[in-house]
Amino acid sequence: MPAVDQRRDTTHLGLGECQSRQLLGRPLLRGSAARVLAMRTGLRGEVLVVELDAPYRCLSSAVFGGGLCDVRTWVNAQVPPGYARTDPETHLAEIARRLRVPPPVVGMLTAALVADYAEAACGSARAIATVGLRDPLAAASVKVTHAGPPGVGTINVFVLVEVPLTDAALVGAASTAIEAKAQALATAGVKAGGGSMGPMAATGTATDSLCVACSGGPPGSRVRFAGPATRVGADLARAVHDAVVVGAERYAAWCRRNETRGDRFRIR
Repeated sequence: MPAVDQRRDTTHLGLGECQSRQLLGRPLLRGSAARVLAMRTGLRGEVLVVELDAPYRCLSSAVFGGGLCDVRTWVNAQVPPGYARTDPETHLAEIARRLRVPPPVVGMLTAALVADYAEAACGSARAIATVGLRDPLAAASVKVTHAGPPGVGTINVFVLVEVPLTDAALVGAASTAIEAKAQALATAGVKAGGGSMGPMAATGTATDSLCVACSGGPPGSRVRFAGPATRVGADLARAVHDAVVVGAERYAAWCRRNETRGDRFRIR
């Protein structure tokens, strides 16, 4: 297998629940899980790769390998803002073959800088996010102007929880993660153009993608609920929130360095 740049192997880490820590050079705003599932995160050129120790059940909106399925490797590939390929599934399959990552693979595309990825963990959950906010929007205020697929941009999030979930709870976990992402954008002060209504809080971009994975277990042991008022949902929400906030801060810093669109943000 090709070498992974900046690889972090978290298999044997045992950090206190929701405490401020450093994980191999990356800040975890609320700490890491007491028992961290085996996963390796690293950059291979302009591709962010997360490899798990085994396949895990997941629910994902990813263009490649998405749906209710299993995931062993998450691939998040950086492409130019003007990306115009009409076969993203084929493109991501080519990337997975070239990198020789273990299947099954869930793959996403982004125009964000994958090198600026952010990660955070809390209790049973660990989240990794790349944040691109070129065109933030408020979901219920979008005017559809074309029938084709949107371009790349995106907030891409991968979440792993060490609690076995039912399929229904996976859907609840995905809903919780999306709510936490929207809260993170409010925390970061990201605004969307509101037309006649004026600027309003952004809820994401038109091309956001999510993958929530969970550990396995016999049917009788699977947790049935993962909303924000449950233990697993609260852990997941805090991890996603913190990862997206850090990602938004890094994107805003990049904007300021490049003197572009920096006035969209009110980073605290």
